[in-house]
Amino acid sequence: MLDESLRSLIALHGVGETRSGGILIVDDEQPNLTVLRNFLEAGYRVHEAQAGEQALEIARVADLDVVITDQRMPEMTGVELLEQIRDLKPDVAGIVLTGFTDPPALISAINRARVFRFLKKPWQPDDILEAVRQASEHVYQTRAIRKLVGLLAKRTDELDASLVQVRSAQSQLLHLERLGTMGKLAAGVVHDLRNLMVSLGYVESVLEQRGVAPDVMESVQVGMQGVGNLIHTLETMHQFARGGTLTIQKAMLQPSLVVNDALAIARMDMSFRAHKVAVTIEEGLPPVHGDRQKLTQVLVNLVRNAVQATAQWRQIGVEASRKNGHVVFAVEDEGPGVSAAVRENLFKPFVSSKGEGGMGMGLYMAKLIIDSHQGEIAVLDRPSGGARFEVRLQPAEESP
Repeated sequence: MLDESLRSLIALHGVGETRSGGILIVDDEQPNLTVLRNFLEAGYRVHEAQAGEQALEIARVADLDVVITDQRMPEMTGVELLEQIRDLKPDVAGIVLTGFTDPPALISAINRARVFRFLKKPWQPDDILEAVRQASEHVYQTRAIRKLVGLLAKRTDELDASLVQVRSAQSQLLHLERLGTMGKLAAGVVHDLRNLMVSLGYVESVLEQRGVAPDVMESVQVGMQGVGNLIHTLETMHQFARGGTLTIQKAMLQPSLVVNDALAIARMDMSFRAHKVAVTIEEGLPPVHGDRQKLTQVLVNLVRNAVQATAQWRQIGVEASRKNGHVVFAVEDEGPGVSAAVRENLFKPFVSSKGEGGMGMGLYMAKLIIDSHQGEIAVLDRPSGGARFEVRLQPAEESP
């Protein structure tokens, strides 16, 4: 009998009936088969065979729960038959009818063929019916437990997958909450910067009227441009935090303009001036279809990261070239590189290669911008040490 807790589990998970009701009776004497069939077929679907090979053919194609076989048959004994049927259908219960009681032989048969029950001749119909009932119940229990284990294993896998999704959603919600907070802060900073821009604009006009030295005017204009780009960056962050998307204003754009704009802004940083900068712009580059301000923002971020990763008076590289059908903007540094642990999540929000020294938003915003251009951004190891960040865009004539 099934344990009540197990029966409850089987009912709870809808395992259902696992028995076919099929019984195979095997005896080399037809009268014995007739007798067995007469009192079994009222409750079971009965198959019969008079030899081992015939029984095996039936076992290969029929749905069976129980096999009742005479032990002493020519060519193949009942135990030998059950041993082979066990290879075909391991969960079928075998009952052997025998006129002999030899304990060592019975033990061997149980070990080899997993015989469920031995009945000694002469047997009574009630003995057969009770043995079949118990064997059928055993088969049901065995199959139900196996099916239950399979269902529970599958649901465990589903629960594990669901848990991963829940944790991912929880993490995403946390990111969105933090992005929302940063978006609100960005909006406040933008308001103050716009007031500063008004003052700087007045200073610029006064200096221009008084004819100050060109290098001073250039510094003021570069400063104005830098503040303007900072406003655009903060507005981009605020925009994405509010709606989850970026507004991109695309136009036909020469790659050299992006590089030159980024370097002009980077020169405002005294740390940038304390490094050697190798600039390589391949001649004849095709234009790209992109947002000049936002692509400049990406390149400025990469250049600043390279400056922070590279010791003073060492070299950083800025490049625009064409490779494998893409227009590639690249920034290289001579720093320690990016570890595998950081690289896996480098372009996610609040992940920084600078450890506690960074907010982890620069590369995340860069990826959002490049994704909105249907491009790619990646970090590579330099053979000589350091990191190489690449932005890959389709040329304008090939842009989707």
